Amino acid sequence: MKKKVYSGLLYFFTIFLICQNLFSDEKYQELDRVVAIVEKEVITEIELANAIKQVLNSSKNKNNSGEQYEELVRDNVLDQLIQKSLIEQYAAQFGIKVEQKKVDAFIDNVAKNNNMTIEELAETIERDGIRFGRFIDNIRYELILKQIKNKEISTKINVSDFEIESQLRKNAVLNPDVYNLSHILIQNQSNASEDEIDVNYKKSLEIYDLLKAKKSFEDIAIEFSDDSSGQTGGNIGWKKEEDLPELFVNELSKINEGEITNPFRSPNGFHILKINEKKGVEKKKVLIKQTKLRHIIIKQNEITPVEEITKRLNRFRNLIIDGSETFENLAKKYSEDGSAAEGGDLGWVSPGTTLPIFESTYDALEINEISKPINTDLGWHILQVTERRENDLTDESIKYAARMQLINQKTELIFKDWIKQLRDQSFIDIRMIQD
Repeated sequence: MKKKVYSGLLYFFTIFLICQNLFSDEKYQELDRVVAIVEKEVITEIELANAIKQVLNSSKNKNNSGEQYEELVRDNVLDQLIQKSLIEQYAAQFGIKVEQKKVDAFIDNVAKNNNMTIEELAETIERDGIRFGRFIDNIRYELILKQIKNKEISTKINVSDFEIESQLRKNAVLNPDVYNLSHILIQNQSNASEDEIDVNYKKSLEIYDLLKAKKSFEDIAIEFSDDSSGQTGGNIGWKKEEDLPELFVNELSKINEGEITNPFRSPNGFHILKINEKKGVEKKKVLIKQTKLRHIIIKQNEITPVEEITKRLNRFRNLIIDGSETFENLAKKYSEDGSAAEGGDLGWVSPGTTLPIFESTYDALEINEISKPINTDLGWHILQVTERRENDLTDESIKYAARMQLINQKTELIFKDWIKQLRDQSFIDIRMIQD
């Protein structure tokens, strides 16, 4: 017995000495040194060193070097690690999580966008000096950060119609239309009488009629235009929208490439413009396939068996199919939601706006066809498709993009204050870093 105890003590003492030697190793202590305490977490020298290495490996400018640059990188990276720790602890405290399947889906999307398999993506990232596990951890963090920004900031931001219109105008200035124009001017003299102005107006109408009759704009400009460009056929070259008088822009907005404006008056006289060519950011058409839908719903309860509910719905379905009843009448009598008063009409629905089982069911239906009973959390339904259309939502899409642009801009501004407030309220101890 004593021998066993002695052996145990000897084993424990040996392990203790080994551990003591390990932890007294100068290099190990340096790597394991705490460089910052952030609330309940610590950031070690090895974490900081790895993060700095990752930044330097991914830096496009490999020529940056020197003590000052390295100190700047070190400070910035440490600041990012502190913020990351604060965000992750905040998320844990308030139960903000990212499911693994969302992380996997994001990584899968990154791989697909780069025409790679997951394995090839991992190899590429590792080759760049970044551990794939760290890459996944960073993705998880970014998804958590996105959730926090959305929960704490974005959903509380209001954007007015006026702001959207202003943003659209700003976007138009940043990406202006550019016109290649030809111009005819019938000039009013500074002291012209009303009769003389009227004569000039009638002359501009006659010229307009000639142009509409497919006469050459160039020839007409040479013959009639009082503008200096008339000598060269009226062409005034490429003009940015922002460089043109507002009056010109308004008239040009009414016509397409190759067309001419109606004669319009300015203080100088009467003008006719032609768009020879137009360049700019083209609106990408957004066409949405929409479905006009109606349903009859019977809500499930503890008293009525499911078999009885589906039997009733099947009976309604058969009555409609054989013409004994109409969908509208049955919905008004028996449907158990607010759409009953409208004969079950759910209006026009777009992809992604209804329950997945709804969408997959109505997608498979022909016009006027009635589905078999389907079950959702709301109850049991039969659906009927009454119409389909392709709706042009281009303008709505552009406005939505401008709205999201504004929300993102406001979110980032507010987030700076939010993270500063979080830092001010948190315990952060940055240790002196000795070289």
